[in-house]
Amino acid sequence: MSETARFWIIIVVLTVGTFLLRSLPIWLYGRTPMPTWVERLLRYVPAAALTALVVPGSLYIKDAGIYELAPARIVAALAALVVAVRTKNVIATMISGMVVLWVGQALLG
Repeated sequence: MSETARFWIIIVVLTVGTFLLRSLPIWLYGRTPMPTWVERLLRYVPAAALTALVVPGSLYIKDAGIYELAPARIVAALAALVVAVRTKNVIATMISGMVVLWVGQALLG
């Protein structure tokens, strides 16, 4: 078997495997009984995913390949968190976070 054929077979097998690993739980959900402990854990997935996306961008900034703490971002994230908890309004949260970020970047550099 040639190297090119072997390469493409590996690519196809990995593609099918990745597709099945990602889509199989979606297909099975609702068709097979799910243990209650799994359903309880699945409730926390959206919050965990959002936290994993937001927190690194709120705490650190990458400059020349080096991660540094970003004080303006931390203050803006905390301000947005306070507004989100108090108002439960997404637009107000985004606007307040951006305004505090812009002011913080102007003051802190």
